[in-house]
Amino acid sequence: MIFPLPPFTVEPPRRGSRAIAATLGLIAILAIAGASVWWYRYTGTPEYSLSQLGKAVRAKNYGEASKYVDEERIANAISQSLTDVLVSKYTRKFQDDPLPFTETRVEWLHKMAPRFHDWTLLGVRNAIRLLLSGNGLLTGSTGFKVFDEHNFSGLHPVRSTVNGDVADVVIVGLPQPNPFDQNEIHLRMVRIPNSRQWRIEEIPDATPIFAKYFDAPLPPSQP
Repeated sequence: MIFPLPPFTVEPPRRGSRAIAATLGLIAILAIAGASVWWYRYTGTPEYSLSQLGKAVRAKNYGEASKYVDEERIANAISQSLTDVLVSKYTRKFQDDPLPFTETRVEWLHKMAPRFHDWTLLGVRNAIRLLLSGNGLLTGSTGFKVFDEHNFSGLHPVRSTVNGDVADVVIVGLPQPNPFDQNEIHLRMVRIPNSRQWRIEEIPDATPIFAKYFDAPLPPSQP
């Protein structure tokens, strides 16, 4: 006896397969959403702005790099730090010198300080602009030496503390050896108004670094 073949049927997808597919889809959506949130937050951090600054310098794009640095404020602060340190150094030297007219020389030194600040300000401005332009040539009136900007490719932030619109960032990777015998440097950054980006506004270490380099006492205003 020959029995007829059963009718051909297609089994519907199992509920378990649909559940697995739905779960995998949900995981993928959550992963993409999480990555998007992380990237959005990261692009609003001081670290991201520093990375963009580095890219602009390597591309020799001064216009883009200058967005992330308050050049005038930093140049003024560095010039003032250098002036204060040298005035402090030579004030002590004159006071320890038994030659006559000590008070007159100290007074003359302090009167010359603003003029010295103006001289150094010009050099510091030029140096900052050359650095942001990706130009390794720092010579001439600035008194700086030639350096290889590629030695600074190892610079990277290791810590940042954000307090509102102000951030203190620690940078390591300074080329070794360097004239100031520094392993790290601190930057103070502020959020650019009406933006999610940050720019460097201050180098708090400047005065102590100069004091160490010139073997000078810290100016009276310093702790």
